[in-house]
Amino acid sequence: MTATTRRKLAAVLLSTVIFACLGALTTAAVGRPVEIGTMNALLIGAGIGLFEEFYVQGPRGNWMRAMHPLRSIFIYILVVMALYLVALHITHVVLGRLDDLPVVYRRLPYGLAFFTAFSIPGILMMRVAHFVGLRTLLDLILGTYHRPVQERKVLLFLDINGSTALGERLGALTMRAFVRKFLSDLSQPIVDHGGEIYLYKGDGLIAIWNWSDAINDDAILHAIDAMFAAVAREGKAYARAFGVVPGFRIGVHGGDVIVSEQGDAKRSIGIYGDAINIGARMEEAARTHGVRCVISEMVADALSDRSRVRALGSEQVKGISTAIPICEYAPG
Repeated sequence: MTATTRRKLAAVLLSTVIFACLGALTTAAVGRPVEIGTMNALLIGAGIGLFEEFYVQGPRGNWMRAMHPLRSIFIYILVVMALYLVALHITHVVLGRLDDLPVVYRRLPYGLAFFTAFSIPGILMMRVAHFVGLRTLLDLILGTYHRPVQERKVLLFLDINGSTALGERLGALTMRAFVRKFLSDLSQPIVDHGGEIYLYKGDGLIAIWNWSDAINDDAILHAIDAMFAAVAREGKAYARAFGVVPGFRIGVHGGDVIVSEQGDAKRSIGIYGDAINIGARMEEAARTHGVRCVISEMVADALSDRSRVRALGSEQVKGISTAIPICEYAPG
């Protein structure tokens, strides 16, 4: 099972729990049988989670992701209604209460309105969890980084080649659609190989791995290979929609960083340390040397497969007294 699938199933479980809690509370509040309301809510929550993670966040769900979030709520309401009609029959079969179905049918408009009303907060909570990121949200709730923590990370910096000229050629709106597809195509290979998106920045991104996750079985190299393969696989789609296939460059570095909560009115998880500046310089070095991927020697030395790694020299990083030895990695 890939890391992406595990993440999606974790989100489905979260949706199920959220809806079950809301269903139990609201059913008890109106004096209805709690076991029926809770089981209906469990089934609806699982259905909403599966719909969100495996349809909306998949290739076929592009039209919903492009829709205004508030407008998409109406689509979710229709899905909830359909799920409720299925769930009430399953619930009554499982609980052995088929005799109650005639009463349920007579009260169907009330039941639909009731479950739709409590589902809206659940849907909004799921959307917030997706926008913030499930792992980041849990870290903020649990206070994992309430006090600064030192961790060893591998950081990957990525940018599109010639993005300024490309933006002028495509126009702002088309360029936005182009970048949106590009970043979407690259996100799954990162997550599938143990990484997570730390930040989307304009026409690029920063991804992070725990050091051991990146180095074990050369996962960072497999992620880079998969990213270039994903764009190559979508080449015809890019050419058809935008008239150009994106080229991009990657820089990779690793080391000790400080991870901590940041902000007040708006909270997030921040990463601090020299490794950030050096990682950004690796991406700039890829542009300077005209190669697709530059890896610092510190990361390259930890890899087991160096067959496609060659030394390039050293790079001076502002604020770092010693030049950083760098290597080229040739993606397969």
